[in-house]
Order: sequence, then structure tokens, then C-alpha cells
Amino acid sequence: MLRFAPLPALMLSLTLGCTSPAQAAESLLSLYQKAVQYDAQYRAAEATTEAEREEINKSRALFLPRVQLGASRGHGVTDRTTQTALGALESRLNYDIQNYSLSLRQTLFNQESLATWRGAEAGVKSKEALLLKENSTLITRLSSAYFEALYAQEKVQMLQGKISATRQQREQAQRRYDHGEGTITEVNEADAALGLAEAELIASDNMLAVHKQNLSTISGIEVQALAPLDIEHIQLDLPDAERTQFWLDEALGHNPEIEAARMTLEVARQEVEKKRAGHYPTLDLVGVRSYSENDSNNTLGSRFDTTTVALQLNMPLFTGGYTSASVRQAASRLEAAQEMLNLRTRDVEANTRKTLNSIRSGWLALAAYRQAVKASEIALEGTQKGFQAGTRTNIEVLNAQQKLYNSKLELSRVHYILVNDIINLRQLSGALNEAMLVKINQYFAVN
Repeated sequence: MLRFAPLPALMLSLTLGCTSPAQAAESLLSLYQKAVQYDAQYRAAEATTEAEREEINKSRALFLPRVQLGASRGHGVTDRTTQTALGALESRLNYDIQNYSLSLRQTLFNQESLATWRGAEAGVKSKEALLLKENSTLITRLSSAYFEALYAQEKVQMLQGKISATRQQREQAQRRYDHGEGTITEVNEADAALGLAEAELIASDNMLAVHKQNLSTISGIEVQALAPLDIEHIQLDLPDAERTQFWLDEALGHNPEIEAARMTLEVARQEVEKKRAGHYPTLDLVGVRSYSENDSNNTLGSRFDTTTVALQLNMPLFTGGYTSASVRQAASRLEAAQEMLNLRTRDVEANTRKTLNSIRSGWLALAAYRQAVKASEIALEGTQKGFQAGTRTNIEVLNAQQKLYNSKLELSRVHYILVNDIINLRQLSGALNEAMLVKINQYFAVN
């Protein structure tokens, strides 16, 4: 049911400003493979689906012969009074009782059983669609935590670089002050900037630990190193109107939530048929083989060995309006199921359009922040030269460093939002699974 449509170059071109080689790092794919064996939410959905599959076996049993063996043995004592010409004659009888029967019942026509079977099949398909949805949800939960951890990791690396640059700037300010070319204010400004950066680094280290713990909670392993994205040479194609229609068609045709709603609608439809079956007759083939001895007071001293075969017809005539009320109730639930399908369809369509618009915006933001990083690097270099020449102040250098730092962080943030949007788009189109992760995994720098 799930298909892959070509996603032009993953629809993404990411350039990470600060990435380091991964050392025995976990990738998104490796964490997913562990999570499907560990995550309680997903495993509960698997167990629920497996339990639901048994409904088909239960409904099929309604069409198979039902064979029943009955047996009883006992002892009876009867005080008997018999009227004779000489008066009442009393006697006590002691006897053994035996009764054995083997019966077979085969349904020939039962509209309720047929609707139950069809409803069970639709119900299982609904649960299986929801299991696919739960699988894709696991991937989105994992990827969201993964990219948050990557962003926090990159923020830590950038802060470390910022602290190093601020220390150098502080040393320059100190030397200028020592040679009578600067002021103590410049030194204090650098000290303040350094202190703020170090405090921010502590907070970022803590957030990185939190995000890694989130990954550990999902995957069941202690996450140390993460494989960074390494997709600098991939080009992004901006989704146009034609591509928009393609993704809408994919989502409306293959989204598991829509499929589950369709199957739930079919379950409700079969429930109507099941209730209507209350107006239909049932026809069974019944065969009985029985043996009895002294079965009752009237058969004392008698043995019966009987075989019967019969067609048994039951035709409901009047149930006090119960069947009609049940049909009306099921019809209302069918209408509710139809409206839930409409709701799911509209939600998926709206979310698909929203995600595509977000990808377009992310692509434009990506280009803008790349340019901002380049401009900030040039501006910082010029400001540093001006500071050395005495035409710029230390605070201007620190501000230029902060602008470069902010631009790089925003560029990284857009990277991860864009990748997340692409993953969300694949989820909406019903194609987010392990095979999709295998494709994405080539964009991680995995040793």
C-alpha cells in the first residue's frame, strides 16, 4: 500500500556550519531499528493489532460446523405407588441412568454472521492502517528528538567557538589597554560577553543532555554520539503547483489515517447490515446421534438409540421494535463514521498544503541565512581589522561576532526544520517507513 514517489534530491540542500566527524555515532536509522523493538507505545499498537486479527478467525468460525458431545451418567431411586385391585402397591426402584449425544450444526444461511465476518475484515484493515500510522509516528517522534539533539549539539559547538573567539578578543583588548591604546571598558565588555557565552554554554550542554535522554527513552539505549547531517551537495527543488497536486494525491490516496477512517466506515456499514439481519430468517442443518437408558420415569427399563437429521428454520416475526431501533442506531453511527472520514480527509489535505508551504518558506529562508552567514563573516572580518586599526571599538567586534553566531544558529535551525518538514510530508503521503529511512540515512555522516 505504501509507495515511494521520487523526492527530488530529498528536496533539501543543507550546509552545516560546524559539524565534526562522528565517532561510533548513532544515526536516525540505527535508532529507529532499536526503537521498534523497545518503544512501548509502538509495541502496544503492534499487540493491539495482533489481537484484532483474531476477530477474523472468530467470525469465520460462525460458518464452520459446530460439533458438541454430551454425556451424563447417574443413579436414580424412584418410590412408585401402583393402584391394583388389592389396593395400593408400593415399590422402590433403583436404576442407572445413561445419556450420550453427539450433535452437529452447520449454518446454511445467516445474514448476521456474514455481516459480522465482513465487519471483522474491515476492522482488522483499520487497525493495520493505524499500526502503519503508529510506525510513522514513531519515526516522527524519533526524528524530532534527533534533530533537536543535533541542533543542541551544534549550538554547543558554536558556543565553544564563540567562547574561544571572545577570549582572543579579550586578550587583544587587554594588550591594547596595557599599551595605552585601549580602555578598561573594552576589557570589561569582553569579560561580560565571555561570561554570558559561558553561561549559555552550560545551559546548552544541559539541553543537549535532555534531548539525548529523550532519544534514549525512545530507543532503549544510552545515546552518546549522533551522526550529523552531511548533505551539502544536494540541491533543493522548490515545490511548484504541479508537485503540490502530486503530494495531495499521494496523501489522499495513501495516508494511513484516511485508510483507517475508510475501513471504520465499512465496519459501520456492516454493522447496519448486521442489525438488519434481525429481520431475516436463519437456516441450519442439524444432525444428532443419541443414546439413552432409563432417561426418565416414563422410560425405565427402556433404551433408545436415535439418529436424526433436520433442516432448522427460524423466522423472526416480531421483536417489539428492538430490531428496527437497532437498525436506526447503526445508521446514525454510519453517518458519524462518514463525517469522521470527511474530517480526516480535510485535515490531511490542509496539513499537506501547510507542510508544502513550510518547505517553500524553508527553502527561501535557507538561501537567505546562507547569505546572512557570508555577510556576517565579511562584516566580522572588516570590524576586526578596523578594531586593530583603531577605527572600530571592541563592542562593535563583539556585536559582529554575536551576529555571525546568531546567523549560523538560524541557518542550522532552518536545516533541521526543513528536514523535519520533508519527513512530515512523507508521513502525510503514507510513505514514511524503514525503507524511507534507509534512503535518508545516506545523508548522515555515519562512520
